[in-house]
Formats: sequence, C-alpha cells, structure tokens
Amino acid sequence: MAAATLAYAAPAPATSTPDFSGLFFRIGDLWFDPSDEGGGTPVQRLDVDNPDAAEIWAGDWTNPILQPWARDIVKKNAESEMRLQHVYTADDTCWPSGVPQAVNLLDNVQFLQSKDRVTILYQRNHQVRRIWLNRPHSRTVKPSWYGESVGRYEDGALVVDTIGLKTHKMSVVDAFGTPHTEQLHVVERYLPYTTPFGKRIHVTVEVNDPGAFTAPWNGTAEYQQDKDTTQIDELVCAENNRDFAEGSTFGTIPQAARRDF
Repeated sequence: MAAATLAYAAPAPATSTPDFSGLFFRIGDLWFDPSDEGGGTPVQRLDVDNPDAAEIWAGDWTNPILQPWARDIVKKNAESEMRLQHVYTADDTCWPSGVPQAVNLLDNVQFLQSKDRVTILYQRNHQVRRIWLNRPHSRTVKPSWYGESVGRYEDGALVVDTIGLKTHKMSVVDAFGTPHTEQLHVVERYLPYTTPFGKRIHVTVEVNDPGAFTAPWNGTAEYQQDKDTTQIDELVCAENNRDFAEGSTFGTIPQAARRDF
C-alpha cells in the first residue's frame, strides 16, 4: 500500500499537563453523541420498532454527512441488523479498532504519561496506541492500524492529531460500520474533570474525511474512572475471551493453528 505524503506544522508548546492516572471505562452510548461545537453530526442509532430493539445496532443512513457510497454501506449494515443479523465490528472479531472507534471500546482504558509520549492501553484485546508529544507528523506516513498520532497538552487537555489510518474490510469510525478512506484525519481532545462520583474524561472528536463524508463532523464521549480496579486484566480475543457469537459480516475470527504450550 502506498504511503501517504503529508506534513503538518509542529504542535504548540504544552500549556498545562492534565492528570490521567487511574483506570477509566466508557460510559453512556457506545457511539458518538453530537457536539455543541457545531459542525456535522455523527451517525446516530436508529429507533427501531421491534421487540428486539435493544439488540439492533442500526445506524441512520439518512445522515447528510455521508457520501453516497458510505451511505450505502451504513444502510446495508442497518438492514442486516433489523433482520437480526448482527454486523460485527473490529473489536468483535479480534481486529484493531483504529481511530476514532477505539474511543467506544468496552472495558478499561489506561493512559501512561511520560516525557515524550502518552501510551493508551485498551483492555479490549490488549490494543495499544502511542501518541508522540510536541513533535510534527512525519513527512511521509505509512498507513497503519492506528495511524500516526502526535499530541500536545493544551488548557488542561490532551489534544491528539491522527493521520495515516489505513483502510481494510474492518476500518470503520463507529459501531454502525461507517467506513472511511485513507484521507481520514481525526483530532481528539481528552479533558479530565472531577465530579462527586470521581474523575471523568470528556472526549471530543473532530473527524474530517472528504472521501467518505460531505463535511467534517464532531462528536463527544465520556469516560468514568474505575475506582474499584487497580490494573488492566489480560483479555485476549483470539483465546476465546469474547462475548459474541461465531461468524462475522466483515470477516472470520482468527484461530491459532496450534497451542502455544
């Protein structure tokens, strides 16, 4: 696959360093809520009149941000869901989730902060992201599962700029199978704050992909600190640590040819 040649200005110097210590988990809807900052609205879940509505993850394919080809995919997925034929996404089938869909992963998340990087550990399938601080994107970025992320601390938040996300049969931006192209450019903002229930992180995402969307769109998500847990558990999808049925709309589940021991 050809590398994308992109160059961006170096991030501004840090203004303040937020504290992301502890473990967090996703709360609320497992898709992006609309942002009050304006811009396009992320694909939302359809309200379906069906006794099994709680099990139906159908996206609203009429959302005007979708290019025609992307709309057709979201519609096909929604129609499959409404026939009770579940459309499996990357984390369902042992594939890396990519950005921004990783924000919607179940299970705990840990942010490891060091001088030159922030490493995000996702308990779900032991996925890892590396965010390089206060440096520009590479002049030539080779497309990869999580792309190239560079970040900076700004006004008490971690701002992450990601490009170079490769496309494949599982490359989606949300739980409804909404696709993207290699033009995908995502800016995330992680802002920790304190509530009576403990620490939380407010996440905003700005998604720009002129190959898949008619305009940039903005979404939000929330993390809650898990005060009852002190470490991330080992949860390896390929070892049958999964809670979904066999089979997948997008691809088969990888199986080891022989035991490790």
